[in-house]
Amino acid sequence: MRRLPIFMLLDVSESMAGDNLRQLQQGLDRLVGGLRTDPHALESVYLSAIAFAGKARTLAPLTELASFYPPRLPVGSGTSLGRGMMHLMDEIDRSVMKSTPERKGDWRPVVYLMTDGKPTDDIEAALQRWNDSYKGRITLVAIAVGKHAAIATLQRFTDQVLALDATTEEDFKRFVDWVTMSVVAQSRSVADTRGGGVNLAKLDDSIMRKISDMENALAVDEDLAVVTGLCQNNKLPYLMKYERLPNKLNMPGMRLNVDVYQLTGVYALEKDYFDYSDERAAVRTVNTDSLIGAPGCPHCGNPIAFAMCGCGAIMCIRGDGPAVCPSCEMPCNFGECDGSGFDVTRSRG
Repeated sequence: MRRLPIFMLLDVSESMAGDNLRQLQQGLDRLVGGLRTDPHALESVYLSAIAFAGKARTLAPLTELASFYPPRLPVGSGTSLGRGMMHLMDEIDRSVMKSTPERKGDWRPVVYLMTDGKPTDDIEAALQRWNDSYKGRITLVAIAVGKHAAIATLQRFTDQVLALDATTEEDFKRFVDWVTMSVVAQSRSVADTRGGGVNLAKLDDSIMRKISDMENALAVDEDLAVVTGLCQNNKLPYLMKYERLPNKLNMPGMRLNVDVYQLTGVYALEKDYFDYSDERAAVRTVNTDSLIGAPGCPHCGNPIAFAMCGCGAIMCIRGDGPAVCPSCEMPCNFGECDGSGFDVTRSRG
């Protein structure tokens, strides 16, 4: 079985001391425990943990998942990202097996880099070495923790830069679960021999944003709330269009403007809808409590067109009971709603 090397490159500088480091330590335990429940990950995933502050050290060399035990995370002074990247590249050279005429090497390695500060060393030599020899064959996912992380610097190393704003322990657990699901998705992809790039789980946009998407404000037409779904029966898209109604909420000592949207139509679309759509991922959401009106499916006539799968995709259903999501193709089961609203991704309008 070919190995899938996963490297965790972790900032353990002084700014991480306290709750951040404690949560990261617990997160490693949660990550390993979650991965061990998946047979594909158990067969292929090998983990390594590298820490960097003023200096960089390998805390755990590349080890098969079943034998990997999360190391204790230290704290150091400084945020030497350049040194950390240099050490990472040295570790990759030592431990990742390349393909030869006699045998196939490891799958494309994936690196998860987490940092909450700005580099305190010169990164230029590391950046040049990375771009010259590693960027084309290693996938680097950089997670900028909090508001002080050097996002522009991380973008020089990779296009996969995510901003994490985990303000509570529960938020951080959700982030660790996202990493777990991403590693599992990658292990399943290579097991199916379809894997080329990295397979990341759907972002939880309440705590994470992809930086490249943020810069252009992810503009949507604020006068409309457009939600796109897929017909469960023919897998063709449809859209539900809601128009904003002015709604003022008057409370003692307070006057608020609240966005409420009224359904104005549901429209059957063809597959070429995606050919003409903005390719940037939309991460703006709207809560269903703000939407008035629930249509049926314009393709097959299912009475409910506004059902959401666990993957976040909208689909049509006939009613309560089992269904198959046309987006992720996973079985799901729908029951009576508890009455509370939920967030759905908006199209750009």
